[in-house]
Amino acid sequence: MKLNLFFKLLVFAVFAVNVLADTNADKLDKIVNEYYDLGMFSGNVLVAKDGNIIYEKQFGYADWQAKIPVTPSTLFRIGSLNKMFTHAMIKQLESENKLSLSDPLSKFLDLFPNETGDKITIQMLIEMKAGLNDYLRNPAFYQNIEKFKTVNDYLEIIKDEPLLFEPGTGREYSNSGYVVLGAIVEKITSKSYVENLNERFIIPLGLINTHYLLIGETVPNMANGTRISFSGEKLNSPSKEQPSPAGGMFSNAQDLLKFEQYIRKSGLISPGIRAGGTPVWNSTVAQMKDGYTVIINSNLGEVADEIIMRYEDALNGKEYPKPNVNMEMKMYAIMKEGGIEKLESSLKQIFEEFGLLYKDKHLNFFGYELMNDKLLDDAIEVFKLNAKLFPGVPNVWDSLGEAYMNKGENKLAIESYKRVLELDPENQNAKKMLEKLGVR
Repeated sequence: MKLNLFFKLLVFAVFAVNVLADTNADKLDKIVNEYYDLGMFSGNVLVAKDGNIIYEKQFGYADWQAKIPVTPSTLFRIGSLNKMFTHAMIKQLESENKLSLSDPLSKFLDLFPNETGDKITIQMLIEMKAGLNDYLRNPAFYQNIEKFKTVNDYLEIIKDEPLLFEPGTGREYSNSGYVVLGAIVEKITSKSYVENLNERFIIPLGLINTHYLLIGETVPNMANGTRISFSGEKLNSPSKEQPSPAGGMFSNAQDLLKFEQYIRKSGLISPGIRAGGTPVWNSTVAQMKDGYTVIINSNLGEVADEIIMRYEDALNGKEYPKPNVNMEMKMYAIMKEGGIEKLESSLKQIFEEFGLLYKDKHLNFFGYELMNDKLLDDAIEVFKLNAKLFPGVPNVWDSLGEAYMNKGENKLAIESYKRVLELDPENQNAKKMLEKLGVR
């Protein structure tokens, strides 16, 4: 595909709701407009000073295909910002003397054998130092995503995930850990996570635009997640995952500001920059110095994180990297120009440019985006490269096996799934796929 279409002038809907003179807001507005002019931002941006909104602006469309503009009421999927709510629930329970952060997991749940549960503390779960895996990397999660409607549904697969390291000896991002925190909340309160969410935050704080929605449930003003094709076309990408205590709610900037002000004033959670997202959504809540708060919601992927990183540079008087096309488009252009070898030699520089760690998940997302665009041969090359660079990760071989199956290369698919089982002998998805391929 050609990328030049992406650089043609695009006409967007832009709505300024409240813009007051402020040098901090001006710097942010400049950066957002640079992304906007490239066609790489769609969403809502808000700046508040001591809780008072001094800048709020909307860009692009909530639904690109129907050309429905983003408005102040538009709801965005906020991804891992759910973790703020879960963390705050735990801290509330601590203040109510119903738990201590040093309590072992086994005090509340028999999720793991006692020799494991006794070593994992609530503090470790919060800080992602418990050694728990991540259900988003678990193929069992994707076999029937719609069935995961309750916290207990998630626990059924989390309990079988092997630890990544001895609790307390490392740190690894874990959605599974925050689901477990949600389960602790349910156990202590004898109420569901959603009931706690409503009683502790949504009702008392007036978060009327914050919703924990299962697949198929809708409320007015929901944006569509939007995928940018490799040619720059904007395509609706419906949500395919259920929410959990780790992520997936819908909200808008003004509700997120109310919650941010609550946690800032209550002191339940330390100030910082928090973000959440998927390949088609990204939200950021940044608690800045001098009482400033920045909230960015986007339905065009991981752009909110990029904007905040550049904004921090601008606030500190540094020259920030100029906005560019998204990482997948850049990787595709490099691959088309110089082949998979050129992409391999450029990867570390690309990841560094986008502020990402050198991990398998980024190439994995890229490979699936290629498959979504029916570029299967390219996807196979990317998955093969991922397996070469991260040979000890079962999921890279699982993805490669899936691509080979889609191509009809069953012999190669079998080899890939066998490799998964060498690395993870209990991997149920690999066993299922091998049975499907006629291997007993």
